Amino acid sequence: MVTAFAPVGPLADALAEESTARTLSGLGIGYTVWHDVSTGDPESKIDHVVLGPSGLFAMLSEDFGGPVRVRKGELIGEAVAGERPLHELATRAKVLSRQLRVRFTGLVVVLPDDALDEPMIQLGSVRGAVTIAVTQSYLAMLLRQGIPGSPAIGGNELFDVRTRVGDGVRFV
Repeated sequence: MVTAFAPVGPLADALAEESTARTLSGLGIGYTVWHDVSTGDPESKIDHVVLGPSGLFAMLSEDFGGPVRVRKGELIGEAVAGERPLHELATRAKVLSRQLRVRFTGLVVVLPDDALDEPMIQLGSVRGAVTIAVTQSYLAMLLRQGIPGSPAIGGNELFDVRTRVGDGVRFV
């Protein structure tokens, strides 16, 4: 008898990160993506930083091995086991934002398609950046359409932000 299992822990996180990276690679030349971005602490990083016409996004790719829900702007559920992924991402993005002198449009936690009941859930905002949980299959659409109500980045601003991030980003 063969039983199927979902990987958990570091393997699940690595697979989730790789899946997100594949999705981001298909966005096209209008987007710049940095992977495994250091925040100065070797134990914490931002999985992906994405810049495009819809804004600047900090992302974590997570696979908790089960469904998650939202309560008070944070992901909860048996699979989450007390972790606070949005709080962690917000803390890391704050450090990076100060280092690079940029403002993030969105803080995004990317989850497997079966982890959320909806493709995208807006959870609130942190320091002007909208916090979002999104399924893997909806991620490209979110980045192309942008966050509802958020302004698009214009040409000169886009190049300025790209230069600041490109010059200042450090990798894990």
